[in-house]
Amino acid sequence: MKTDPNAMWLVSPDVRSTYSEDGAVLLDIRKGLCYSLNPVAARVWSTVEASPSGVDLRGLVDVMETHYTIPRERLERDVDEYLSKLENVGLVQRNGLLHESKAAGARG
Repeated sequence: MKTDPNAMWLVSPDVRSTYSEDGAVLLDIRKGLCYSLNPVAARVWSTVEASPSGVDLRGLVDVMETHYTIPRERLERDVDEYLSKLENVGLVQRNGLLHESKAAGARG
């Protein structure tokens, strides 16, 4: 699913995170659900989390490109798809809008 490349992505206010060498664990305190992220997904998450005013797809891909030797087009596609998954379960907001879903998981 292709999202608006100019959309600004923010961490949903009810989500808390913790990191380890294995990735990250996210807790949605409103829903009482935990999500486990692998190290690559955790890097995407930490970039969004470190941008309180939001970060766009280009900014996320720029960061990922400094850490991985993957063609930019693939990074854009993968990050875009992952953001959509995170949005569908309510972990991130696009342009400050919360997407409500009953989806069970956003595994990364």
